[in-house]
Amino acid sequence: MQELNPPPQRLGGSFPVRKAPVVPALVIAAQLVCAAVLCGWAFGIPGGSIVAGSVAGGRILMQPLTAVAGLGAGAGILLVYRSRPNLARLALAIPLIVAFSALIQDLSGTSFGIDRLLFPDSVALQPRYHPGRPGVLPALSMLLLALSILAFHPHSASFRRLTVPLACVAITAAAISGMLVPLGISRADPATRHALMSVPTAVTICLLSVGVIALRRQYAWPRKSDFGFGSATIQTCLLLCVVLPIISALAHFWAEQRAVASAEMIEIVQAIAQVMLSCGLIAWAWSRIARESGARSAVNLALDAAPVSITDLDGRILRWSAGCERLYGWTSEQAIGRFQQVLTGTPPMSEAGVETLLGGIRHESETTAYRKDGAALRVLHNRQAVQSRSDIAPMIVHSMTDITARIQAERAMLVSDARLALAVDLHELGIFEWSLSTDRFVFHGHAERLFALEPGGFEGGLDDWKRHLLATFGSTFRVPGPPETWRPGRHGFRLVAVAPDSGSGLPKVVEGTAHIHHGPDDEISLIGIVMDATEREQRAEMLKSRESELRSILDTVPEAMITIDGHGRIRSFSVTAEALFGYSAEEVLGKDVRLLLPRYVRPASDPALPATTSITAGLDRQGNELPIEIAIGAANIGSERISIAFIRNLREQLAAQARMGELREQFLHASRVSAMGEMGAGLAHELNQPLTATSNLLGAIDLMMARDGDPEQVRCMLELARQEVLRAGSIIRRMRAFVAKGELEIRAEPLDELIAETIQLARSRSRIPGVRLTYRPSVEAACVLADRIQMQQVLINLINNAFDALAGLNDRQPEITLSTRQLNDAHIMISVIDNGPGLPETILNRPFEAFSSTKANGLGLGLSICRRIVEAHGGRFSMRNVPDGGAAIEFTFPSYSELELKAG
Repeated sequence: MQELNPPPQRLGGSFPVRKAPVVPALVIAAQLVCAAVLCGWAFGIPGGSIVAGSVAGGRILMQPLTAVAGLGAGAGILLVYRSRPNLARLALAIPLIVAFSALIQDLSGTSFGIDRLLFPDSVALQPRYHPGRPGVLPALSMLLLALSILAFHPHSASFRRLTVPLACVAITAAAISGMLVPLGISRADPATRHALMSVPTAVTICLLSVGVIALRRQYAWPRKSDFGFGSATIQTCLLLCVVLPIISALAHFWAEQRAVASAEMIEIVQAIAQVMLSCGLIAWAWSRIARESGARSAVNLALDAAPVSITDLDGRILRWSAGCERLYGWTSEQAIGRFQQVLTGTPPMSEAGVETLLGGIRHESETTAYRKDGAALRVLHNRQAVQSRSDIAPMIVHSMTDITARIQAERAMLVSDARLALAVDLHELGIFEWSLSTDRFVFHGHAERLFALEPGGFEGGLDDWKRHLLATFGSTFRVPGPPETWRPGRHGFRLVAVAPDSGSGLPKVVEGTAHIHHGPDDEISLIGIVMDATEREQRAEMLKSRESELRSILDTVPEAMITIDGHGRIRSFSVTAEALFGYSAEEVLGKDVRLLLPRYVRPASDPALPATTSITAGLDRQGNELPIEIAIGAANIGSERISIAFIRNLREQLAAQARMGELREQFLHASRVSAMGEMGAGLAHELNQPLTATSNLLGAIDLMMARDGDPEQVRCMLELARQEVLRAGSIIRRMRAFVAKGELEIRAEPLDELIAETIQLARSRSRIPGVRLTYRPSVEAACVLADRIQMQQVLINLINNAFDALAGLNDRQPEITLSTRQLNDAHIMISVIDNGPGLPETILNRPFEAFSSTKANGLGLGLSICRRIVEAHGGRFSMRNVPDGGAAIEFTFPSYSELELKAG
């Protein structure tokens, strides 16, 4: 596998041993003994007398060289304690030289001349075999003590393990040898000189040996069970291993001296006792070890289930738990021997960080790691350096906790808090908290502003807050009883400020909800939310006012209004509706609207669509049909959909329209009769022509028949007379048809023929000489769909208006032009254009207003009637002024082609 990052540079160092503070005290005590001995020799007082005094059987004194060796050994222990191994070796050279020289001299029987280097006069006075020289057992004990101190920093690990055993042997030797004389078991004589030891020497060696054991307390006398078995087991075993041999030896010597039994019996009893004590110690230690091993096994299983790994200082994995396998996906076989920072993708520790761990400081950090499949994890990484023994390299214990879900939850909570804070700020909400234990308020958001408090200025309790609310709003938060008796629940409140707001001039209104909560230990707290309701109150008042105005308007509006819900039931019934249908509102509310509107259809679902209007029939209280016009619209009010129907009674309107139709027909008939009266003279002249022609033709025929004229000529003249008579009859028929009152009869009429007859009628009516009336057709053989008489009435009315407009026109030739034009929408436009003064602005602005006329004796109904006739035929009517002078009236009629005529 490719390494994500290179392994760190190998680091040295060791885990600092926690040194026992009792070590310097023990060494100083031993050195004080040695110093006292040397002072005694210096002042001529035997050194042993100062410390031990006299004992039975004589004096056993501590020799000066022995005291010097004790001082050197104590200095060596202090230097080792201060981590000065090189200086410690120099200091230990003194006890080693003294011990070796004493042993060599004693074994060889020679003298090196160093026994009396210190205080020779005082030393020579001793009743000793070799005064000034340490005895064999003190020299041997001092040698063992020096070797145990040297074993602290050797190059050999095996020698280093001998520190505690050598110190224990030295203690045993010193204790047994030094206690024989004080206990009266032995006497100081030449036969026992090799086995006895002075009390100061024994005390010094014991104190220094205990100091050595304390220096190595992680093995011999640990205070915690961090490494190996429990501290109590190790301490008890070590203590018994040292004390039992001493007791056994002293008991053996005592029994021999007192001769309580034979030597064989003493040896057997001593052996049995040693076996019993040893077996008991082993059994006790075994039970303790088994119990501690079981507990440690359970702990190991628990630790193995957790994500825990052990690495060296370089980060190379030494142990990989099952929890790490589950967390990272790497098995123990795949992970052991590899660098953890490479395997998990975490950054390696710096050299300074490793040194910090070796200094006993625990390191904890959040970092991003990666699983075997590349998935990212967020872990809480704990590192701690451990060193089970000083002869084993330090290790780093890594404990990982997957906090990915926690980080995601924290991020989600932060986002939620941010959203909540944003919502509180956008909606200008305030949150307040109060606790009975502190009797203090905490305000968040806009709470202080809403309660009219200075920011950060309120520090009072519940009573102060209530007094402030009472002074500011005239009322307060009301919960019955003292706070200790409050029950959990919600309490709403609404406060109206006493003084109006300086900006709007209206009193501020705030409202909210407070929740009383009982926490652990019956802790009572209050948390609430408050908001500004001033604007809402103002809107509510405005809404009430508008609702009152609207209700007043709806009650007075001439149209009936009915509100209908989604099921077709009546929700409201206006006063006008009561008058229209004959029901009171109480009688119809909640009933089906089809009681009043049998053909009611629910409007479209989209309220944005315009209201639908239709004419239908309603039913009044007596069951009579009412012709009504109904407009129905839809609206959504919350989740409910309603329909609003506005109803207008058409009975009077239809009656008025019928009456107006009758009056219009009568007026049209009167207009035609009046027009016919005006055309009487012209018609008499026009009828006189065919009648005169007929009379002349008949007279000519009579003369020809009297003279026996040509029959063919007579027949021809008779035919001419007949045509003139027919012509007179046609003129009379047109006059009768124009004047006659009848129904609208629309048919296909030839446009040219219709306009020609109209021009003929108009010319016969005109009394203005010199007016040129011309027709300019632009469509050929066209037909229009029209009632012939009404179309002629429109043309005659327009032509007569043009004649009247041209009266008195002297500056130019008066002219009226009729023209036709085919339009693209299957209509033909007919134009009547004159060159008169044009239409006045009053007529152009209101062209079809009744009783508005430019004539002295006019009624002002001509144009209005013409427009109604044209629109009744499906055409359009318009008027305008011509730029060069004059007026143009234009209207359209539907065209009818020859093909349609044949098909019809």
